[in-house]
Amino acid sequence: MPHIHRFHVPAHQLTPPLVALPDEEAHHAARVVRVKTGDPVLLFDGEGRECDGTIAQVSRRDVVVAIEAERRYPPPDVRVTLFQAWLLREKAVEFLIRHGTETGISRFVFFRGGHSEQLPRPQEKWRRIAIEACKQCGRVWLPSFVVHAGLDAALDAEPMPILLATRDGNPVSLRQAMLHRETGVIVGPEGGLTEEEHSLAMARGATPITLGNVTYRAEMAGIVAALLITHELSL
Repeated sequence: MPHIHRFHVPAHQLTPPLVALPDEEAHHAARVVRVKTGDPVLLFDGEGRECDGTIAQVSRRDVVVAIEAERRYPPPDVRVTLFQAWLLREKAVEFLIRHGTETGISRFVFFRGGHSEQLPRPQEKWRRIAIEACKQCGRVWLPSFVVHAGLDAALDAEPMPILLATRDGNPVSLRQAMLHRETGVIVGPEGGLTEEEHSLAMARGATPITLGNVTYRAEMAGIVAALLITHELSL
């Protein structure tokens, strides 16, 4: 069966029977993957809707898709929110968003950690990276992004059961931790969380967990945690 390309169209533009791809997606369709009239494609809005269609028109600037069928998917049964202290390198943040989206992280909550060198800087390209990851892996719900000044503000604004990835405080394995369908996990920056942040998380009821005997890079730890949590809750 030939590969069917997927394209993202915002919900307000995904209106059958004919849908014009947004400029960036149209460029990718026409100039990169070089779709042709009659080719089958899939469109998704990032909010649980996916449509089957065929290319009805292709030009240098415009690509129009004829919608033939659509499906709606409920939000994921397991929702993992990553509380990530801001990382030093932008490439590390992009790696985290790309592969965290593939892993199934529902919400990225960035905050300035005590060992972070600067405040998180929200960027439109985060959403673009997430869209590309969804197109590649078949995910139909886009993750959301939010930025807070510190861990205390993040926990105040995002109440939920919390896990704390740490080697301190007698952490337990994920199989021993009480897992919930909606769970947050806190991961520190390259230098780790400060003692104050660790104490704050514990005071807020966080459960300290271990991710095993391997020491992961900061941008990898959240991805591993989300993957393990999803796996445990899907058994």
